[in-house]
Amino acid sequence: MSATQLPKAQKAAIVQKDLTIAVETISVALPGAGQVLVKINVAAQNPVDWKSIEWQEINPGMGTGCDFAGIVAAIGDGVTNVAVGERVAGWVVASAGKTTAFREYTLVDARPLYKIPDNVTDEEASTIPLAIATAAIGLRRLTNYPQSAPYNRYVLVWGGSSSVGLFAIQLAHLTSFKVITTASPKNHDLVRKYGADVAIDYHAPDSIEQVIKATGKQGGVDYVFDTISEGSSVELSVKALRPSGPRKICVILPLNTEELDPSVEYAAVTCASILGMDLTLFGHHFPRDERNYQFGIEFTEQVAGWLRDGRLKGNPYTVLPGGLSGIQDGLAFMKSGKVSGTKIVYRIADTP
Repeated sequence: MSATQLPKAQKAAIVQKDLTIAVETISVALPGAGQVLVKINVAAQNPVDWKSIEWQEINPGMGTGCDFAGIVAAIGDGVTNVAVGERVAGWVVASAGKTTAFREYTLVDARPLYKIPDNVTDEEASTIPLAIATAAIGLRRLTNYPQSAPYNRYVLVWGGSSSVGLFAIQLAHLTSFKVITTASPKNHDLVRKYGADVAIDYHAPDSIEQVIKATGKQGGVDYVFDTISEGSSVELSVKALRPSGPRKICVILPLNTEELDPSVEYAAVTCASILGMDLTLFGHHFPRDERNYQFGIEFTEQVAGWLRDGRLKGNPYTVLPGGLSGIQDGLAFMKSGKVSGTKIVYRIADTP
């Protein structure tokens, strides 16, 4: 598609003064050097989309939405890794204020982008980028990922049926970890299908005892990946760490570690490092990490191969009606805690 064929305006979901979402018309920006303009077919919803608004990381007049899947509409000078017309998926940091996914067109750096294999739908592809980046960077903070785990090493994924949890399970399984996870009983079959060796009800009063028992003589897990990081999940999950092990836990939200077990190493993950960004988020500064950026470029290519040969799959998803006009209801639904074992996605063409 040439620049003359691109629309000059597009619809986008914009935060209003009362912190609700409304569809507005904004301009379409053309790609500069090293950039790609993507026509979004499907956008996926994440908890950060509503939390960033509530926590005032995203202010009125800004957009929201991180995950997208679509077609390359235009490329800037120097772009060689993708071509116009190719199907791609990716994610953006909406709170940075440059672009978002809840719109018809998004302007992103050419790397890293995921090329979508023919056997994967746009809906499935849209569930992948942000969550799998979080899972991958989290495992890098905990272990020597992507190197294979030593024999008989256990990782506990707390919140295995969450979007990040399902990818953490798959990536840990692919690197030979024994994976124990917690989830509601209704999602036990789901997490096992995605590679968990053991599924435990996190509501059970003896959930930690069950985790430790599942590790046999080892007496606990080597690592914890807490994909919830709210309520008592951190304080509870670290009790499953074996006394003589690495005693490391990865969390997806910043913590006040002064109130936590000092014998445990706590690592907060921000997947923005995969995008090569220097970012301040939720009051914490995360500097650019060139090693994670280069890892991200290689990782996106690896993910495309895994999707193609069936070793990796996206989240189960639920399409909400109305496209961009349905986002306000979708965010409220997620905030109420009613989303479980599925990821909400929107088909942008459904926007009235």
